[in-house]
Amino acid sequence: MFRASLTILKLTATILGVFIAVSLAYPLVYIIAQALIGNPKVLITSFEDLIRYGLSTKNFAYTLQDPEFHRAFINTLFIATLTVILAIFVIIPSAYAFSRFEFLGKNTLLYYYLIVSQAGGGLAVIAVLALYIFFLRLAAYGIGLIRLEVLPFVYVSGLIPFQTWLIKSYFDQLPRELDEAAFVDGASWFTIIFRVVFPASKAAFIIITLLAYMSAWGEFIIANIMGLDTLGKYIYVMAVAGEAGLMEPGRFAAAALLYAIPMIILFVVSQEYIGEAYRLGMKG
Repeated sequence: MFRASLTILKLTATILGVFIAVSLAYPLVYIIAQALIGNPKVLITSFEDLIRYGLSTKNFAYTLQDPEFHRAFINTLFIATLTVILAIFVIIPSAYAFSRFEFLGKNTLLYYYLIVSQAGGGLAVIAVLALYIFFLRLAAYGIGLIRLEVLPFVYVSGLIPFQTWLIKSYFDQLPRELDEAAFVDGASWFTIIFRVVFPASKAAFIIITLLAYMSAWGEFIIANIMGLDTLGKYIYVMAVAGEAGLMEPGRFAAAALLYAIPMIILFVVSQEYIGEAYRLGMKG
């Protein structure tokens, strides 16, 4: 009787697991099919549509040959790369200072970081609008800051609270003997942070790189408000065209997949380090 009940339970759990897996995979399978359909103007509503129009890679070819996609891709790649570089050179020293030193206002600033990192939502939108108005006021005085190279500084400023907390907790787990020995040997703080502590913190480096790249690659609101051409805005313009009945679903799906592929690759390559960084970070 017990074995029969156990068998039924396992079978039920297996069926439920398969159902969940299929439910999660369906949107991905659908958008891949939509991107590969032979007629880009057709929105797939049944399997017969794939049979009728066949499969083709011309939607991807069209997107890759689109000059607007090229410009948006280059802009987004530039912004994301600069964001990562800035995040590393700002957050690593900041987290190291919070981990190793005692100074006036340290705990207050950490709590402030925690509040800011958890608030988000409406406060973030208000901050973006205030920042945009500030840029407009500066532009009235001839100081033009609404440029691509300014976006990484805006993105990094938003990353500092949460990532400083996370990496600070990670550094708390590293033995102090590493940097203390280097300090005794006469190493500078820059050398200690980036040549001693940093190489021993691969997981911290990966998590900063991933989160910084994700925030810059996938961000849309700030770039759109500032009128800058990024991949997020490129996808948005295609979606708006869809509301007007001008979008071609096949090309939209192809562009969306091309937009997502870099993030997917980054997750696959770095998942081992992400788990380690979060595990050690949460201990702190």
